[in-house]
Amino acid sequence: MGDGYNFQQLKAAILALSQAADLEVAKKEWRLVDISEADEPETCLCGHFPIIELCTIANAATAKSVDVGNVCVKRFLGFRSDLIFQSLKRVRADLDKAISKDATAFFHERGVINDWEYQFQQSTMRKRILSQRQLEIRRALNQKVIAAVRRRGLS
Repeated sequence: MGDGYNFQQLKAAILALSQAADLEVAKKEWRLVDISEADEPETCLCGHFPIIELCTIANAATAKSVDVGNVCVKRFLGFRSDLIFQSLKRVRADLDKAISKDATAFFHERGVINDWEYQFQQSTMRKRILSQRQLEIRRALNQKVIAAVRRRGLS
């Protein structure tokens, strides 16, 4: 894993928290359960510092959870959490923008947005011109999603 990401260190840490002894089997025990943002830089299991965008992964077999950076979640689980964080940045800059389909699915699966809100997001995601009411709903949904991403640290 170049760029300061030590795959062997990540592998050892994940295997220590897993029931399986083989990484390919251990991968099947883990899933992404939450995302958060740190106020102060933290260190990933792989040893990379700094990370701000944190992904909480949980092991179904051992009930253990750990925070890793979004790059390691992508490389370890193949989940593109970076797309969710990009969507959040875009929406924070402009509440009139729609969250991405990946972010919509993630927040729906976690119960942040309900079925109706999910369908609304799906049907208006690509629309650039919304009615006043649709725009109000989009802004409220975006604020709800932003509020759901917990901050860790001093704030």
